[in-house]
Amino acid sequence: MTSPDDACNPEAAPSIHAGSDHAGSVLCRLLISHPDVVDIEILGQAEILEGITSYSLGVTLPGGRELYIDVEDAPAAPPRAAGP
Repeated sequence: MTSPDDACNPEAAPSIHAGSDHAGSVLCRLLISHPDVVDIEILGQAEILEGITSYSLGVTLPGGRELYIDVEDAPAAPPRAAGP
């Protein structure tokens, strides 16, 4: 696999960062286990707003087809207060 992000390596540890995980690595681990995925490449990442990071992935499928995916990692929203 070609990737600057070890999270796309099936032998990689469960998390790219000790004690934390991000949407890009979670999605890579889900995709890499699919039999139709030939390769995954992290195309880029950017912090959109403080605490929200966007990851762009390139997924190669059989026959050379490519799938481009953008995923955002954001903190969980606080639970809403119960209504009256």
